[in-house]
Amino acid sequence: MYATEADLKRRFGAQQIENLKLMVPDDGSETVDVVQTALQDATEEINGYIGGRYPLPLPNVPSNLNRIACDIARYRLYFEQPSEHVTKLYDDAIAFLKRVQDKKADLQIQDAETQEIVEDQPKNKPSTVPIGTTYTGGVFGDSTLDMMPSMK
Repeated sequence: MYATEADLKRRFGAQQIENLKLMVPDDGSETVDVVQTALQDATEEINGYIGGRYPLPLPNVPSNLNRIACDIARYRLYFEQPSEHVTKLYDDAIAFLKRVQDKKADLQIQDAETQEIVEDQPKNKPSTVPIGTTYTGGVFGDSTLDMMPSMK
């Protein structure tokens, strides 16, 4: 999880979070911790955007990701229509996550042991053959290529 209920209360005020808990209708079924559900939903939404670039789970949570998780979770806590301000914060959070996904923005994630910034996940790129070497993995071998006319 990128944020906790304490983070939500610290950022938006304990009273507002408690009020949002009360807004959820009670249908008489099992008790659900709506804050934990909203935080879990926020984490899964964030992972959907950053999972292609960064190895999950992250070694630590950068402060901007904590803020984004809080904004998304608060938006999710509104049972009915969220305010314009809450919707704008949510939209801004998603826009930033899309920029991270498109490699137009980066998360400053530090490795817990080395304190170095974690880079994107390496992608499986095709290997290249240095100039001047013989490539033996293709369709045609050297003997076949030697029989073809050369372009000089």
